[in-house]
Amino acid sequence: MNTRISNRLLTAFLLALIAGTAFAQEDRLETARESFTGASLPTKLEILRMTERDDPAEFGPLYYDALKHVLNNAERIRADRDLRDLAFLAMDRIQAGTYRPAANDLWRLYQVHQETSFRIRVLEVLATMGGESTTVVEGVIDWVRRQHVVSQAGGSVDFQVLASAVKTLGEFGDPRAYTALLDTVLYRYPGYVTAPARESLGRLEGDMLEFALTAVRSRPPADRRPVFSLLLDMDHLDDAERLELAREVLRDAVGASASDLSAQEELRQTRFLAARILREGSYSDAAREVIRHFNQTVLEFERRRIGSAPLLEAIAAVGAMGTEEASARLTDYLDLLNTYTESDRPFDTQVVLAVIANLELLGFPGSYNVLSYTYMLENYPRRVRDRAEQAMSSVRQ
Repeated sequence: MNTRISNRLLTAFLLALIAGTAFAQEDRLETARESFTGASLPTKLEILRMTERDDPAEFGPLYYDALKHVLNNAERIRADRDLRDLAFLAMDRIQAGTYRPAANDLWRLYQVHQETSFRIRVLEVLATMGGESTTVVEGVIDWVRRQHVVSQAGGSVDFQVLASAVKTLGEFGDPRAYTALLDTVLYRYPGYVTAPARESLGRLEGDMLEFALTAVRSRPPADRRPVFSLLLDMDHLDDAERLELAREVLRDAVGASASDLSAQEELRQTRFLAARILREGSYSDAAREVIRHFNQTVLEFERRRIGSAPLLEAIAAVGAMGTEEASARLTDYLDLLNTYTESDRPFDTQVVLAVIANLELLGFPGSYNVLSYTYMLENYPRRVRDRAEQAMSSVRQ
């Protein structure tokens, strides 16, 4: 269309705006859209600018027309100043009017134009209106995941855009973003990326404990400790959820096996960490898992795969459960140690003392007879026997 016709259309549109009372709102919108379709790019810009005082929600279809024009000419955005201005103006007005039908095409525009500031602006608009579009939500999640793959492979990632993307996922609040956001924190990007990822995790809707368990269990057992450690430090889990997470992680780790020594050690360290959390929280609901962990730790100690320190921690974890089942297990273990001592088998004095101390702490009468026998065994040094006598006076009979 030549300039004369273009100017005539613009003039007609401007007259319509000036005499707005003579037109119904839908007529003004239709006039604007018709004028926009046949106008030159500078005139298209002017048409959008002439509606800036109007309610943006009423002119959403016009701004969507502008967005589609930009999308159809996306290869020219970087070089054409007017086209770029049209894009930003259309996005501003779409956002102001929350015109949701444009969300999917906004995401398409994000995919075809990779300039940092442009992508950040698209994400800002989508954050306010794209959460209802499955295409947009899944698209942003998948894009973030792909950045992790690129980063882990040593490739280059636009951290500014990534930071904006994780903020947008927080605005969406969609639980499907949980793992992608958690990995953003786990992979130790710059703080201006990980900070909004942490914040966005707390804004997701749903069962945070279930999300955390799924994130942990999506990894092989020998690879779970880093994400488990991270989750323990995250503030979107409360204390009760952290304890239940530790219980489930311990249950899985005790039941897992690994063929190579490195994986075995990683599983072992995962157990130790989970048991420590449960001990510190005195989480009696996890007594069964803690006892299974203790059994495995005793076996590792006897096979000389670990030193006494982890065994002492495991003993303390059983004692912290506060249950009769826990007391019975430590009583059986003390009975075994007594048997070893009777047969002149070497024993670790600190281990024996730790068992006695925790039986005293638990205070169940079922341990009395074994403590009494410990007191009578002259193979033990005096301090062990004295400690057993003290514990006897504390347990209920």
